[in-house]
Amino acid sequence: MKFILSRKILTQFLTIAAWALAPLATQATVKTVCISQVVEHPALNQTRQGILEAMRQAGYIEGQTLDLYYESAQANPVLAQQIAAKFIAIKPDVAVGIGTLSAQSLAKAARQGQLNLIFSSITDPLGAGLVKSLQSPGYPISGVSNFVALEPQLKLYRTLLPKLATLGILYNPAEANSAQIVSTLKTLCPTLGITLIAQPLMRTADAAQSATSLASRCDAIFISNDNTSLAALPAIINASRKLRIPVFVSDVDAVPQGALAAMGPNQYSIGLQTGQMIVRVLQGESPQAMAVEFPTTTEAAINALVARNMGITLPEAITKDPSIQILNTQATP
Repeated sequence: MKFILSRKILTQFLTIAAWALAPLATQATVKTVCISQVVEHPALNQTRQGILEAMRQAGYIEGQTLDLYYESAQANPVLAQQIAAKFIAIKPDVAVGIGTLSAQSLAKAARQGQLNLIFSSITDPLGAGLVKSLQSPGYPISGVSNFVALEPQLKLYRTLLPKLATLGILYNPAEANSAQIVSTLKTLCPTLGITLIAQPLMRTADAAQSATSLASRCDAIFISNDNTSLAALPAIINASRKLRIPVFVSDVDAVPQGALAAMGPNQYSIGLQTGQMIVRVLQGESPQAMAVEFPTTTEAAINALVARNMGITLPEAITKDPSIQILNTQATP
């Protein structure tokens, strides 16, 4: 005897079956991303927000199509390793290291094939040992560097301070990116007639004392992508201001905090770039096939209020340059 289903019954059956299987289909499309950030400060926080926005634009939304885990290493190498161990156990589709220390803590697992690693805001990924080459990483590791050339930065600062002869830099020698920048500056500064004084800063708690010591021996202080210093930037600026020594940074987001000037990448844009690379991995591409990317644009900003308070007159080369943002202009005479 044959059993024939009517079209109505068959349609109802298929509808119920699709409804029952829908959660399984949704579950299969959920991806897991783990983000380790070396420390929290405005620049890196902007990078992380850019990452999340790029994933959201691609349809990866936390709580719906994305399981997201985030931890800050608080500039602590031991904590960074603990976070890495936690993330390895989670087995994410992509692990993200924002800052050199966080990326390095995840790199060993990536080299062993346990993780896909995308890094962000790393000055020298090659020197940090993350990739074999910038074009061909050699491991399932790639990402976006925040490096911009140092010479244009120094020339901008010299335009603001024509008598700039001695430049101090605060840096953490344990940060590979910072050590590389200091090494480059030691070669570059003499060609511009500038003497460099490098002052190690290992802990944010020592920032005010170190900044005071350095400010007494230089014409300006430069903070270049050093996460320890950036995390303590308000203390550094306050200590320097007491001696009327300006602070230059490589992060334009820091200018409203009281730095005199900055030239560098837009950290939110770096986050968007990084997020787009993460999406490519979530969609099946291997980081091993991705060349390391660099900032697509560089921004410059001047704090007019800080300049006025320090008796610095902004030259026309600055005020008439449309590529330079002049902040707090209402404070100028």
